[in-house]
Amino acid sequence: YTTEVFQKARESVIGRQQREMLELSTPVVKLFDKILALPLIGTLDSARTQMVMEALLKEIVATGSEIAILDITGVPTVDTVVAQHLIKTVTAARLMGAECIISGIRPQIAQTIVHLGISLTDVVTKATLADAIEVALERVGLVVAESNGRA
Repeated sequence: YTTEVFQKARESVIGRQQREMLELSTPVVKLFDKILALPLIGTLDSARTQMVMEALLKEIVATGSEIAILDITGVPTVDTVVAQHLIKTVTAARLMGAECIISGIRPQIAQTIVHLGISLTDVVTKATLADAIEVALERVGLVVAESNGRA
């Protein structure tokens, strides 16, 4: 009986961990030629940010992208550890030949970053993903033009 209870509890923990790992997986999305986006949602910890960095670097190499947008709109809080991981990711991407833009900087996150004394002076930051995409398009020389509806 004790062994069965232990096994069920262990299987429950393993199942929960597997679900959490799937939830934590973050897709790297190719938006345009040379532009990737990485939407981050949920809490970031050391293990997850390491996975995020590895996925981003692999995709930068695979696609030859020059710009990677890290969108933190869905990240509830940014503390010293999260900010340091973001800076490490930006640095690693630079070493691979890509520039990073961090988007989704909400007022409370900006205040936290300033309060913590974290310097993002070498990192392009934008309040919204749309603003980041606009900057990225400019950097790679692409233009979005309005269509007049005629073919």
